[in-house]
Amino acid sequence: MDCIFCKIAKKELPADIIYENDDIVGFKNINPESPTHLLFIPKKHLEWKDNFNHNDLLILASLINGAKIVAQEKNILNACKLIFNIGQTGHIDHIHLHLLGGWTKSVPKYNI
Repeated sequence: MDCIFCKIAKKELPADIIYENDDIVGFKNINPESPTHLLFIPKKHLEWKDNFNHNDLLILASLINGAKIVAQEKNILNACKLIFNIGQTGHIDHIHLHLLGGWTKSVPKYNI
């Protein structure tokens, strides 16, 4: 499989990793759309079309929890967004969660 996120999870490609546990990796987006724009990915290749088992659902919960931990550490929990792109809204099938925040002036009220 030629998945860029699998290669990042296996440390075959470089990434600015800011969070990691046994199941997920969080790193800086190379094309940020906000002052703080991070991606959280499962180390296991998961796609939205997959049938999730119990462990897969725990991994998805870990993505959200990892993003929350980092948002607290970066002091952006008061104004941040969590976004999953699904289907044609994204270009990478490997499930990933965007954490966007860090705005100092106006906070966007609509999706980015």
